[in-house]
Amino acid sequence: MNVPSKTFLLSVRDNEHCKRLSDPITRSIFHLEALLPFSEAAKLERGNANVRPASEIKRPYKDMLKTVDESPETFHLKNRGITYLCDRFEFENSMKRITVHIPNVPPDRCDDDTIPPFGIADGGHTFGVVTKTVGDLETLTQREGWTEPFVRVHFLSGEGSQAANLDEIVEALNTSSQVQRYTLDEYQNKFDELKDALTKCGFDVGLIAFRENEEKDWHVIEIIQRMACFLKDRWQDTHPASMYKSKTKALDLYTNDATRGEFRKLFDVIHDVITLPEFIQSQLSLGGHIGQRSFGQLRAVKPLQKSYARPGTKQSTKHRLDMAALLPMAAAFRELLQLKGDRYYWRVNPHDVFRRCVENLYKALVNRSKAVRIISHLGTDMEYWGACAQIVMRTQTTMIEERILAKEMAK
Repeated sequence: MNVPSKTFLLSVRDNEHCKRLSDPITRSIFHLEALLPFSEAAKLERGNANVRPASEIKRPYKDMLKTVDESPETFHLKNRGITYLCDRFEFENSMKRITVHIPNVPPDRCDDDTIPPFGIADGGHTFGVVTKTVGDLETLTQREGWTEPFVRVHFLSGEGSQAANLDEIVEALNTSSQVQRYTLDEYQNKFDELKDALTKCGFDVGLIAFRENEEKDWHVIEIIQRMACFLKDRWQDTHPASMYKSKTKALDLYTNDATRGEFRKLFDVIHDVITLPEFIQSQLSLGGHIGQRSFGQLRAVKPLQKSYARPGTKQSTKHRLDMAALLPMAAAFRELLQLKGDRYYWRVNPHDVFRRCVENLYKALVNRSKAVRIISHLGTDMEYWGACAQIVMRTQTTMIEERILAKEMAK
């Protein structure tokens, strides 16, 4: 989707406060470091990149306000600043001015999955302190000895700034908040139901990290993300690309009392749901349905030096398929779910369906891989999500019709 853009201007006090940086890995991402006075930083538009709202009751927020109050001249030294995603930027030395280009969308449309990530990716609490300080600036500047603080802003732009995997960068930048969040959920026993369901289906919960600093083969947020993609009732009118974009949104759905019941419906099929990506990856890697050499040459595929079977699964693979390609394909099998009472069951075995439609799914992967510039874009490519879902639905219909015909002929 082509989104129109708009610009806003920021002024720097000194040209030495603004520097371009070359990315050490790729030429498709551009960096600009700037030290901006609060009054200029407040002009930044929040955007949609940071999924966590600032909390004024948290200690970091209060500590920053204390720094602004007591030693404003040290704020840029004590604070890691703001990371800002934009389409592009220009710095005019003669004007001491930064021009920032971002998508032109109204605030109420920022959560639309078709809008690429932009705005504050990290530093939401910092930005909250900036805007509050600017609101009180008239009063503060009248205080003897008080000076307007500066904040470091790191602008990130270019083709890479539109990449779906940048959502992973956003979450990584906010790791401390995320880690504390799911660890707290574990201490509050919010995962107990999930543990029971996994144990009943034969999955070893000892393989799963439920708290920070646990080195395990699986992570609870990863499992919840996969389950969230199979909430069939929720994704009637769209596809769960937002669950690929943000594991935190999936966690929010699970820990919310109002929506946790949607996950309970999956408990009887939970083992298939969470291991289906490994099954698909294994089947494609083995080369029985498609050319193994052809599969290994895809941009989304990384050949492994030796076969690997993820603990908790029996599926071995010689390749690693990028989750941006794998998750939409696996999530398409939610179309096979049917509700019976308060639990889902498989109307048709997903493994059998996959074996029937693997060639068409592979063609969809190849075609869409050619259409996107960056493989991570597959994770938010609605055409790819839709193509996979249509293939699975058509195959299911064919198999059910065959089953009915076989019964009639047997009479």
